[in-house]
Amino acid sequence: MEMDNTRGKSDNERAVIAAKDPQEKEKFLIEERIHILRMAAKLLGRGITESDDEWSIALIATSDAIDTYNIDKGDFWGYASIVIKNRLTDYLRKEYRIREHESAVSPEAFSGDLPDKDNATGIELEVSRKESKEVVENDLKNEIDALREELKAFGIGFRDLADASPKSEKTREACEKAVLGMFDPPPLVEGLRRKKEFPIKEIFIRTDVKKKTLERHRKHLVAATLVMDGDYPKMQEYFPYSRRHTQENTQEGER
Repeated sequence: MEMDNTRGKSDNERAVIAAKDPQEKEKFLIEERIHILRMAAKLLGRGITESDDEWSIALIATSDAIDTYNIDKGDFWGYASIVIKNRLTDYLRKEYRIREHESAVSPEAFSGDLPDKDNATGIELEVSRKESKEVVENDLKNEIDALREELKAFGIGFRDLADASPKSEKTREACEKAVLGMFDPPPLVEGLRRKKEFPIKEIFIRTDVKKKTLERHRKHLVAATLVMDGDYPKMQEYFPYSRRHTQENTQEGER
């Protein structure tokens, strides 16, 4: 009759024994199958079955946790949950990166307000948020780099924009009026790109915005115009009137 070496032992002690005996490890994993499944589901924030990849990953992670566990690390299941969470996080991160190549990021990701599907609070949602955020941040960085190069031709640096940006509501409205005036027919954007000068005189005539305001915020007006006219969808989020301009053009095109 085969003797049961783990009878009456705690899970911590059973894990230590299992690390030294392949048969005891297999027995441990079979007996704790439901526990591991529930732990993985809790970490993910959604239910899974033994036919899911996440289950296989959690099972292998538990097996590895047994191999690397010792009593000094405290509660075995507390330690195992960390190993399982790390493995599932790595798996989901890879999955989301693959999906990002196959589909566009949702509009919610741009504002950071991803919907909590089924009120999930697990690592799947955390990874989704993080990966979407990283994609958006990379796109924004690429746009910033491209705009920085474009502004160099105008002798404008990003540091200049902080000083040239309108501060008061009244001035912001005036700058908005001036920038939108660049796109009124006939548009002046092509001339801006060619001459590398903001057409203060023409915009003054078109919009009645004071020349002093146009001159003081010239660098901001140049940057805003380039963003509105160029391929800068993420940067346009920082210019509310840029979105309105896009919406107006879309509405006109639908008429």
